[in-house]
Amino acid sequence: MDVQQLEMFVAVAEEGSIHGGARRLLIAQPAVSKALRKLERQLGTELLIRSPQGIGLTVAGEVLLTQAKEILERMGRTVEIVRKAGQPGRELTIGLIAGAVAAAELTKDIIRQYRVDRPDVSLTLRELNFPNQFTAISDGLVDVALVRPPCPTPDVALTSLFDEPIVLCCREDHALADKDRLEIADIVDEPMLDMPDAPVPWTDFWLLVNERHGRPPTEQSVRTLSEIGLAVACSPRTVTPLVGSAWRLGLDPSSLSTVPLRDGPRSIAAVATTRGDYRDEVCDFVATAVRVTRERVTDIPGANLLA
Repeated sequence: MDVQQLEMFVAVAEEGSIHGGARRLLIAQPAVSKALRKLERQLGTELLIRSPQGIGLTVAGEVLLTQAKEILERMGRTVEIVRKAGQPGRELTIGLIAGAVAAAELTKDIIRQYRVDRPDVSLTLRELNFPNQFTAISDGLVDVALVRPPCPTPDVALTSLFDEPIVLCCREDHALADKDRLEIADIVDEPMLDMPDAPVPWTDFWLLVNERHGRPPTEQSVRTLSEIGLAVACSPRTVTPLVGSAWRLGLDPSSLSTVPLRDGPRSIAAVATTRGDYRDEVCDFVATAVRVTRERVTDIPGANLLA
């Protein structure tokens, strides 16, 4: 049994006739008939039910059809992977907003799976901060990025993966630290951290400007997640909204506390690419991120699948 025999068998089974299968494969009909007879002899069983109305499948033929499709599909993927592995020089720079927090518990899984899917691509990881997470894409500093919208840059395309809840972070001795949960109305007058170098829509989202009906008082300016942790830890008054994964994965909790925001907006994690960039290594990264998210989104507490 060889690949050509399987291709002929699948074509005939799907077309419903030897004539149709031969036409599809651009092979003479007698050659297809001969190959299928040989296949039946090799397997020791009939595969086809031949009649004037066309070709049907025996029980054994149905089984072989399923197996043959899987074999041919797997061989096709293998050929493509090997071919890509033989093309040296492919590189991909991946941007990650706030490092491991970019796609929460799935950040490392996505990168690890992409290495498996595309062993021919050399990866460079670059941590992005609040001001440059979108401009790094449009300026060509990274090829693809795991980011947190909203994105105001029109030449950046987003593929949403999931969203997750926002919590309020404050010092453990803050008056709000011992609350079970909060509403935005409870924090209207609380001073927050400013992010003046980040895009205005993005800063407004994290300062809850729409929900608080105006910009809240701000105290310190920050550009990174680590600066947020240090600023809050050093201020007895300042609070800041955060995604839950930032608390779990990116901050030192020794002097900080978080409280759920019952009516807070949800933060979306997305893959960002340059609009119109259809390089296969870029498209494959987006596909890997979507696949991993669909398989593992339940690893993220409170997350909703968007992919």
